Amino acid sequence: MKKVLLMVAALAFSVTFAQDFVMGINFDAGGKFDGSFNEGTFNGFTKAIDELSGDYDIEPLEFEGQPDTFAQGLRQMANEGADLIIAPGFSQVDAIHSLAAEYPDTYFVNIDGGIDNPAANELYVGFAEHQGSYLVGYLAGTMSQTGVVGFVGGMDIPLIHKFDLGYQEGVMAACPDCTVISNYVGVTPAAWNDPAKAKELATAQQAQGADIIYAAAGASGNGVIDFVNETMCYMGASRETPLTATAAVLPKSADYKAKCGEGSQPLFFIGVDSNQNPRGDTDGNVRTLNHGLTSMLKRVDVAAYDAVYAVVNDEFEGGFLTLDLAADGVGYALDDYNKALIPEAVVTDLAKIKEKIISGDITVTDYTAQ
Repeated sequence: MKKVLLMVAALAFSVTFAQDFVMGINFDAGGKFDGSFNEGTFNGFTKAIDELSGDYDIEPLEFEGQPDTFAQGLRQMANEGADLIIAPGFSQVDAIHSLAAEYPDTYFVNIDGGIDNPAANELYVGFAEHQGSYLVGYLAGTMSQTGVVGFVGGMDIPLIHKFDLGYQEGVMAACPDCTVISNYVGVTPAAWNDPAKAKELATAQQAQGADIIYAAAGASGNGVIDFVNETMCYMGASRETPLTATAAVLPKSADYKAKCGEGSQPLFFIGVDSNQNPRGDTDGNVRTLNHGLTSMLKRVDVAAYDAVYAVVNDEFEGGFLTLDLAADGVGYALDDYNKALIPEAVVTDLAKIKEKIISGDITVTDYTAQ
Protein backbone atom coordinates (compact mmCIF):
# COMPACT_ATOMS: atom_id res chain seq x y z
CA MET A 1 0.00 0.00 0.00
CA LYS A 2 1.27 3.37 -0.93
CA LYS A 3 -0.06 6.09 1.34
CA VAL A 4 0.91 9.70 1.48
CA LEU A 5 -0.66 12.28 3.75
CA LEU A 6 0.73 15.74 3.28
CA MET A 7 -0.15 18.51 5.70
CA VAL A 8 1.07 22.06 5.39
CA ALA A 9 1.16 24.01 8.66
CA ALA A 10 1.19 27.80 8.68
CA LEU A 11 3.95 28.69 11.12
CA ALA A 12 5.73 31.97 11.72
CA PHE A 13 7.90 32.84 14.70
CA SER A 14 6.52 29.79 16.54
CA VAL A 15 2.95 31.12 16.32
CA THR A 16 0.36 28.86 14.63
CA PHE A 17 -2.35 30.66 12.69
CA ALA A 18 -5.76 29.17 11.99
CA GLN A 19 -6.47 27.92 8.49
CA ASP A 20 -9.30 29.55 6.54
CA PHE A 21 -9.94 26.25 4.77
CA VAL A 22 -8.70 22.68 4.77
CA MET A 23 -9.09 20.87 1.45
CA GLY A 24 -8.09 17.35 0.50
CA ILE A 25 -7.78 15.11 -2.52
CA ASN A 26 -8.04 11.32 -2.29
CA PHE A 27 -6.45 9.83 -5.42
CA ASP A 28 -7.89 6.94 -7.38
CA ALA A 29 -5.91 3.79 -8.30
CA GLY A 30 -2.99 4.67 -10.54
CA GLY A 31 -1.64 7.41 -8.29
CA LYS A 32 -1.24 11.15 -8.41
CA PHE A 33 1.15 11.26 -11.35
CA ASP A 34 -0.66 8.90 -13.71
CA GLY A 35 -0.35 11.50 -16.48
CA SER A 36 -4.11 11.39 -16.97
CA PHE A 37 -7.17 11.20 -14.71
CA ASN A 38 -5.65 11.69 -11.24
CA GLU A 39 -3.03 14.15 -12.39
CA GLY A 40 -5.58 16.26 -14.24
CA THR A 41 -7.74 16.41 -11.11
CA PHE A 42 -4.71 17.32 -9.01
CA ASN A 43 -3.72 20.08 -11.44
CA GLY A 44 -7.13 21.73 -11.19
CA PHE A 45 -7.13 21.39 -7.40
CA THR A 46 -3.70 22.97 -6.97
CA LYS A 47 -4.34 25.68 -9.56
CA ALA A 48 -7.37 26.92 -7.64
CA ILE A 49 -5.54 26.82 -4.30
CA ASP A 50 -2.57 28.69 -5.76
CA GLU A 51 -4.84 31.38 -7.19
CA LEU A 52 -6.63 31.82 -3.88
CA SER A 53 -3.51 31.74 -1.71
CA GLY A 54 -3.16 35.53 -1.70
CA ASP A 55 -6.55 35.95 -0.06
CA TYR A 56 -7.03 32.73 1.90
CA ASP A 57 -4.93 30.36 3.95
CA ILE A 58 -5.79 26.93 2.54
CA GLU A 59 -4.26 23.77 3.97
CA PRO A 60 -4.04 21.01 1.31
CA LEU A 61 -4.23 17.35 2.26
CA GLU A 62 -3.49 14.37 0.02
CA PHE A 63 -4.02 10.65 0.34
CA GLU A 64 -2.68 8.15 -2.15
CA GLY A 65 -3.86 4.59 -1.64
CA GLN A 66 -5.73 1.66 -3.18
CA PRO A 67 -9.43 0.70 -3.23
CA ASP A 68 -9.16 -1.06 0.14
CA THR A 69 -7.77 2.09 1.78
CA PHE A 70 -9.86 4.81 0.10
CA ALA A 71 -12.28 4.99 3.03
CA GLN A 72 -9.34 5.29 5.43
CA GLY A 73 -7.95 8.25 3.49
CA LEU A 74 -11.31 9.99 3.30
CA ARG A 75 -11.93 9.54 7.02
CA GLN A 76 -8.43 10.69 7.92
CA MET A 77 -8.89 13.94 5.99
CA ALA A 78 -12.39 14.48 7.38
CA ASN A 79 -10.97 14.05 10.87
CA GLU A 80 -8.34 16.68 10.02
CA GLY A 81 -11.25 19.10 9.58
CA ALA A 82 -11.41 19.12 5.78
CA ASP A 83 -13.97 21.54 4.39
CA LEU A 84 -13.73 19.87 0.98
CA ILE A 85 -12.54 16.44 -0.15
CA ILE A 86 -12.24 15.67 -3.86
CA ALA A 87 -12.21 11.95 -4.62
CA PRO A 88 -11.81 11.02 -8.30
CA GLY A 89 -12.96 7.60 -9.46
CA PHE A 90 -16.15 5.55 -9.24
CA SER A 91 -14.48 3.19 -6.75
CA GLN A 92 -14.77 5.84 -4.05
CA VAL A 93 -18.53 6.35 -4.28
CA ASP A 94 -19.63 4.01 -1.49
CA ALA A 95 -17.05 5.37 0.96
CA ILE A 96 -18.02 8.96 0.15
CA HIS A 97 -21.72 8.33 0.59
CA SER A 98 -21.17 6.59 3.91
CA LEU A 99 -18.94 9.35 5.28
CA ALA A 100 -21.07 12.24 4.00
CA ALA A 101 -23.71 11.51 6.62
CA GLU A 102 -21.07 11.16 9.30
CA TYR A 103 -19.34 14.44 8.41
CA PRO A 104 -22.12 16.84 7.36
CA ASP A 105 -19.79 19.85 7.56
CA THR A 106 -17.43 18.41 4.95
CA TYR A 107 -18.21 18.75 1.25
CA PHE A 108 -17.43 15.68 -0.85
CA VAL A 109 -16.90 15.79 -4.62
CA ASN A 110 -16.62 12.61 -6.65
CA ILE A 111 -15.59 12.54 -10.29
CA ASP A 112 -16.98 9.74 -12.48
CA GLY A 113 -19.34 8.19 -9.96
CA GLY A 114 -22.94 8.58 -8.91
CA ILE A 115 -25.43 7.35 -6.34
CA ASP A 116 -29.15 7.58 -5.70
CA ASN A 117 -30.27 10.38 -3.41
CA PRO A 118 -26.97 12.08 -2.59
CA ALA A 119 -26.84 14.20 0.54
CA ALA A 120 -26.59 17.98 0.32
CA ASN A 121 -22.84 17.80 0.95
CA GLU A 122 -22.19 15.32 -1.91
CA LEU A 123 -21.56 16.34 -5.53
CA TYR A 124 -21.05 13.78 -8.29
CA VAL A 125 -19.51 15.09 -11.49
CA GLY A 126 -19.83 13.12 -14.71
CA PHE A 127 -18.75 13.78 -18.27
CA ALA A 128 -20.05 13.15 -21.77
CA GLU A 129 -17.02 11.02 -22.60
CA HIS A 130 -18.90 9.48 -25.53
CA GLN A 131 -19.14 12.89 -27.20
CA GLY A 132 -15.45 13.70 -26.84
CA SER A 133 -14.54 10.18 -27.94
CA TYR A 134 -16.70 10.57 -31.04
CA LEU A 135 -14.66 13.64 -32.01
CA VAL A 136 -11.30 11.89 -31.67
CA GLY A 137 -12.76 8.83 -33.38
CA TYR A 138 -13.86 10.97 -36.29
CA LEU A 139 -10.34 12.36 -36.47
CA ALA A 140 -8.84 8.86 -36.34
CA GLY A 141 -11.15 7.63 -39.10
CA THR A 142 -10.30 10.64 -41.22
CA MET A 143 -6.55 10.29 -40.77
CA SER A 144 -5.83 6.55 -40.57
CA GLN A 145 -3.68 5.41 -43.47
CA THR A 146 -4.36 1.71 -42.88
CA GLY A 147 -8.10 1.79 -42.28
CA VAL A 148 -7.49 0.08 -38.93
CA VAL A 149 -7.42 1.90 -35.59
CA GLY A 150 -7.19 0.68 -32.02
CA PHE A 151 -8.74 1.29 -28.62
CA VAL A 152 -7.13 0.18 -25.35
CA GLY A 153 -9.39 0.50 -22.33
CA GLY A 154 -8.39 0.14 -18.71
CA MET A 155 -10.87 -1.73 -16.51
CA ASP A 156 -13.65 -3.48 -18.43
CA ILE A 157 -16.57 -1.49 -17.04
CA PRO A 158 -19.50 0.40 -18.60
CA LEU A 159 -17.78 3.78 -18.17
CA ILE A 160 -14.86 2.76 -20.41
CA HIS A 161 -17.23 1.16 -22.92
CA LYS A 162 -18.74 4.65 -23.08
CA PHE A 163 -15.41 5.92 -24.44
CA ASP A 164 -15.06 2.89 -26.70
CA LEU A 165 -18.49 3.07 -28.31
CA GLY A 166 -18.31 6.82 -28.88
CA TYR A 167 -14.91 6.36 -30.49
CA GLN A 168 -16.18 3.58 -32.74
CA GLU A 169 -19.15 5.65 -33.87
CA GLY A 170 -16.88 8.58 -34.71
CA VAL A 171 -14.48 6.38 -36.67
CA MET A 172 -17.32 4.84 -38.67
CA ALA A 173 -18.89 8.22 -39.41
CA ALA A 174 -15.65 9.36 -41.02
CA CYS A 175 -14.64 6.00 -42.53
CA PRO A 176 -17.43 3.40 -42.86
CA ASP A 177 -14.95 0.84 -44.19
CA CYS A 178 -12.51 1.22 -41.29
CA THR A 179 -11.99 -1.38 -38.58
CA VAL A 180 -11.73 -0.63 -34.84
CA ILE A 181 -9.89 -3.14 -32.64
CA SER A 182 -10.87 -2.84 -28.96
CA ASN A 183 -9.14 -4.50 -26.02
CA TYR A 184 -9.22 -4.02 -22.25
CA VAL A 185 -6.37 -4.31 -19.78
CA GLY A 186 -8.35 -6.21 -17.13
CA VAL A 187 -11.44 -6.57 -14.96
CA THR A 188 -10.13 -5.34 -11.60
CA PRO A 189 -8.89 -1.91 -10.45
CA ALA A 190 -5.35 -3.12 -11.12
CA ALA A 191 -6.17 -2.54 -14.80
CA TRP A 192 -5.66 1.19 -14.25
CA ASN A 193 -1.99 0.70 -13.43
CA ASP A 194 -0.64 -2.00 -15.72
CA PRO A 195 1.25 -0.25 -18.53
CA ALA A 196 3.03 -3.49 -19.48
CA LYS A 197 -0.28 -5.16 -20.35
CA ALA A 198 -1.48 -2.08 -22.25
CA LYS A 199 1.77 -2.06 -24.21
CA GLU A 200 1.24 -5.72 -25.06
CA LEU A 201 -2.27 -4.95 -26.33
CA ALA A 202 -1.04 -2.02 -28.41
CA THR A 203 1.66 -4.20 -29.92
CA ALA A 204 -0.93 -6.78 -30.95
CA GLN A 205 -3.23 -4.12 -32.40
CA GLN A 206 -0.46 -2.65 -34.51
CA ALA A 207 0.39 -6.15 -35.75
CA GLN A 208 -3.21 -6.28 -37.02
CA GLY A 209 -2.75 -3.00 -38.87
CA ALA A 210 -3.70 -0.30 -36.38
CA ASP A 211 -1.80 2.93 -37.05
CA ILE A 212 -3.68 5.10 -34.51
CA ILE A 213 -4.42 3.80 -31.00
CA TYR A 214 -6.66 5.55 -28.47
CA ALA A 215 -5.92 4.71 -24.83
CA ALA A 216 -8.51 5.29 -22.09
CA ALA A 217 -6.78 3.34 -19.36
CA GLY A 218 -5.46 5.62 -16.63
CA ALA A 219 -1.80 5.00 -15.85
CA SER A 220 -1.93 1.87 -18.02
CA GLY A 221 -2.22 4.18 -21.02
CA ASN A 222 1.44 5.01 -20.53
CA GLY A 223 2.18 1.61 -22.03
CA VAL A 224 0.40 2.55 -25.25
CA ILE A 225 2.28 5.83 -25.44
CA ASP A 226 5.58 4.06 -24.80
CA PHE A 227 4.85 1.52 -27.52
CA VAL A 228 4.07 4.19 -30.11
CA ASN A 229 7.06 6.34 -29.17
CA GLU A 230 9.45 3.40 -29.24
CA THR A 231 8.11 1.73 -32.39
CA MET A 232 7.50 5.02 -34.24
CA CYS A 233 6.49 3.59 -37.62
CA TYR A 234 5.12 0.71 -39.66
CA MET A 235 5.09 -0.50 -43.24
CA GLY A 236 2.00 -1.02 -45.34
CA ALA A 237 -0.21 2.07 -45.55
CA SER A 238 -3.20 1.40 -47.82
CA ARG A 239 -5.13 4.68 -47.76
CA GLU A 240 -4.22 8.20 -48.74
CA THR A 241 -5.64 10.60 -46.18
CA PRO A 242 -4.98 14.18 -45.03
CA LEU A 243 -2.30 12.69 -42.76
CA THR A 244 -0.40 11.33 -45.76
CA ALA A 245 0.54 14.82 -46.90
CA THR A 246 1.20 16.39 -43.51
CA ALA A 247 3.32 13.50 -42.24
CA ALA A 248 5.35 13.48 -45.45
CA VAL A 249 6.50 17.08 -45.16
CA LEU A 250 7.13 17.27 -41.41
CA PRO A 251 10.78 16.92 -40.38
CA LYS A 252 11.53 13.71 -38.50
CA SER A 253 13.63 13.07 -35.41
CA ALA A 254 17.04 11.45 -35.74
CA ASP A 255 15.68 8.29 -34.08
CA TYR A 256 12.81 8.15 -36.55
CA LYS A 257 15.18 8.43 -39.49
CA ALA A 258 17.36 5.68 -38.06
CA LYS A 259 14.49 3.28 -37.35
CA CYS A 260 12.10 3.97 -40.19
CA GLY A 261 13.12 3.34 -43.76
CA GLU A 262 11.71 4.30 -47.13
CA GLY A 263 7.99 3.65 -47.43
CA SER A 264 7.33 3.61 -43.70
CA GLN A 265 4.56 5.66 -42.09
CA PRO A 266 4.34 7.03 -38.53
CA LEU A 267 2.35 5.52 -35.69
CA PHE A 268 0.18 7.69 -33.45
CA PHE A 269 -1.55 7.51 -30.09
CA ILE A 270 -4.57 9.44 -28.89
CA GLY A 271 -4.29 10.45 -25.24
CA VAL A 272 -7.07 10.88 -22.72
CA ASP A 273 -8.34 13.10 -19.89
CA SER A 274 -5.35 15.47 -19.78
CA ASN A 275 -3.56 16.86 -22.83
CA GLN A 276 -1.01 14.13 -23.49
CA ASN A 277 0.11 15.52 -26.86
CA PRO A 278 3.52 16.58 -25.46
CA ARG A 279 4.19 12.92 -24.61
CA GLY A 280 4.53 12.24 -28.35
CA ASP A 281 7.50 14.59 -28.67
CA THR A 282 10.32 12.05 -28.73
CA ASP A 283 13.21 14.44 -29.38
CA GLY A 284 12.27 17.59 -27.47
CA ASN A 285 11.66 19.49 -30.69
CA VAL A 286 8.09 20.68 -31.20
CA ARG A 287 8.74 21.20 -34.91
CA THR A 288 9.47 17.56 -35.72
CA LEU A 289 6.74 14.99 -36.26
CA ASN A 290 4.83 14.32 -33.03
CA HIS A 291 3.43 10.87 -32.29
CA GLY A 292 0.49 12.21 -30.26
CA LEU A 293 -2.24 12.78 -32.85
CA THR A 294 -4.46 14.41 -30.23
CA SER A 295 -5.95 13.82 -26.77
CA MET A 296 -9.57 13.47 -25.73
CA LEU A 297 -9.85 16.16 -23.11
CA LYS A 298 -12.01 15.31 -20.15
CA ARG A 299 -11.87 18.41 -18.00
CA VAL A 300 -11.45 16.79 -14.62
CA ASP A 301 -9.19 19.75 -13.86
CA VAL A 302 -12.14 22.10 -14.31
CA ALA A 303 -14.32 19.97 -12.04
CA ALA A 304 -11.74 20.11 -9.24
CA TYR A 305 -10.96 23.78 -9.81
CA ASP A 306 -14.63 24.78 -9.70
CA ALA A 307 -15.22 22.73 -6.54
CA VAL A 308 -12.50 24.61 -4.64
CA TYR A 309 -13.94 27.96 -5.67
CA ALA A 310 -17.49 26.86 -4.86
CA VAL A 311 -16.52 26.06 -1.27
CA VAL A 312 -14.50 29.26 -0.80
CA ASN A 313 -17.36 31.34 -2.22
CA ASP A 314 -19.99 29.46 -0.19
CA GLU A 315 -21.70 28.37 -3.41
CA PHE A 316 -21.42 24.59 -3.12
CA GLU A 317 -24.45 22.67 -4.38
CA GLY A 318 -24.76 18.94 -3.96
CA GLY A 319 -26.30 16.54 -6.45
CA PHE A 320 -25.23 15.67 -9.96
CA LEU A 321 -23.42 17.63 -12.65
CA THR A 322 -22.63 16.49 -16.19
CA LEU A 323 -20.03 18.34 -18.24
CA ASP A 324 -20.56 17.81 -21.97
CA LEU A 325 -19.39 19.30 -25.27
CA ALA A 326 -21.71 22.29 -24.87
CA ALA A 327 -20.07 23.08 -21.51
CA ASP A 328 -16.56 22.40 -22.89
CA GLY A 329 -16.35 19.56 -20.40
CA VAL A 330 -14.95 17.31 -23.13
CA GLY A 331 -13.18 18.00 -26.41
CA TYR A 332 -9.94 17.35 -28.24
CA ALA A 333 -6.51 18.91 -27.88
CA LEU A 334 -5.03 21.05 -30.64
CA ASP A 335 -1.72 22.73 -29.81
CA ASP A 336 1.81 23.35 -31.05
CA TYR A 337 2.57 19.65 -30.80
CA ASN A 338 -0.07 18.41 -33.24
CA LYS A 339 -1.41 21.36 -35.23
CA ALA A 340 1.01 20.69 -38.10
CA LEU A 341 -0.41 17.16 -38.39
CA ILE A 342 -4.04 18.19 -38.74
CA PRO A 343 -4.93 20.31 -41.79
CA GLU A 344 -7.17 23.33 -41.31
CA ALA A 345 -9.90 21.67 -43.39
CA VAL A 346 -10.03 18.77 -40.91
CA VAL A 347 -10.14 21.19 -37.96
CA THR A 348 -13.08 22.90 -39.66
CA ASP A 349 -14.83 19.56 -40.15
CA LEU A 350 -14.36 18.72 -36.47
CA ALA A 351 -15.84 22.08 -35.46
CA LYS A 352 -18.90 21.31 -37.58
CA ILE A 353 -19.21 17.85 -36.05
CA LYS A 354 -19.00 19.37 -32.57
CA GLU A 355 -21.80 21.82 -33.34
CA LYS A 356 -23.97 19.04 -34.76
CA ILE A 357 -23.52 17.00 -31.59
CA ILE A 358 -24.40 20.01 -29.44
CA SER A 359 -27.46 20.83 -31.55
CA GLY A 360 -28.65 17.23 -31.58
CA ASP A 361 -28.22 16.74 -35.32
CA ILE A 362 -25.74 13.98 -34.44
CA THR A 363 -26.65 11.66 -31.59
CA VAL A 364 -23.77 9.79 -30.01
CA THR A 365 -24.74 6.63 -28.15
CA ASP A 366 -24.10 6.72 -24.41
CA TYR A 367 -23.22 3.13 -23.51
CA THR A 368 -24.11 3.71 -19.86
CA ALA A 369 -27.62 4.88 -20.76
CA GLN A 370 -28.54 1.79 -22.81
